[in-house]
Amino acid sequence: MKKFAAGLLTALCATAFSFAQEYNQATVQYSQDYSQAEWDNAQPATQTVDTYSAPAPEATQPTVAAPQAAPAAPQETAVAPAAAPTQSDEAMPIDEQPTIIPKKKQPISIGARASFVYGNFWGFKNLDDLEEPSGFGADFGITTRFTITKGLSFSPEIAFRLLYLEHGDEDYTRNFDMTFLDFAFYIQGEISKAFYLEVGPQFSINTSGDYTIENESGAYDNFENIEQSTVEFGINIGLGYHILNNLTLGFRWYMGFNEVFPDVKYYDDLTADDFDTNTHKIKSNVKTSVSNLKGAHTMMFKFGVTYWFI
Repeated sequence: MKKFAAGLLTALCATAFSFAQEYNQATVQYSQDYSQAEWDNAQPATQTVDTYSAPAPEATQPTVAAPQAAPAAPQETAVAPAAAPTQSDEAMPIDEQPTIIPKKKQPISIGARASFVYGNFWGFKNLDDLEEPSGFGADFGITTRFTITKGLSFSPEIAFRLLYLEHGDEDYTRNFDMTFLDFAFYIQGEISKAFYLEVGPQFSINTSGDYTIENESGAYDNFENIEQSTVEFGINIGLGYHILNNLTLGFRWYMGFNEVFPDVKYYDDLTADDFDTNTHKIKSNVKTSVSNLKGAHTMMFKFGVTYWFI
């Protein structure tokens, strides 16, 4: 009886040892079926298998749990690299910000300008109680602009100007109907994004002049022989405003430096040498007027608009 019990105990131990060895071989085989990368990513799942492998002799439970955990890890690794482009996309608008800044002004611009002009003569030595001649006019021409540095530019202009002035008293009215070709050279400095100041000299060539007296009797017609200075020099000071990138408004004040009628004599100042001894009329080369025009200078106020087409 003791021999039979010993043999039965030996058989049971051998059977248990054999079954445990087969289970360990299955676990090792299962581990070999996975790649090293999948095994590393599935470490949490492997721990789950180890936890339940001790009490449960069946290998089917860890086999099912491991494949379910393995795909979850690649999903996390796929999401991780996707976050980097998202962060870089958020920084792109900052890097690309210069592309939405308005374009810089061209180094050379060309435009057309037109102005409404109010003008007068001032500085007379003696007008004999006459008011200073005043009136209206206009100019139009071409302007250019060269950028010197940021906020500073050089702008020469050529313009054709019409100016009509008049003055008089109860006896007569004199008209000054004149045309000029103006050459102006401005330095413009921006004081803000919208406003700028400008200053520059102006040379004017008198292209024509018609000086007539309106009088019912015509008594003064034979005494008038007015001639204006051929060239006039002055200075412009102005303020401009940018309505649009290619449209500006401007106000300018002009002051002439030289006399407008330097060679015209006042009728009361004529001498015997100014008359022809045969005809007793004023010589043709003597410039004279029935009013005293000595000391006259030009002053103008200009309101203009400039359209920049380049």
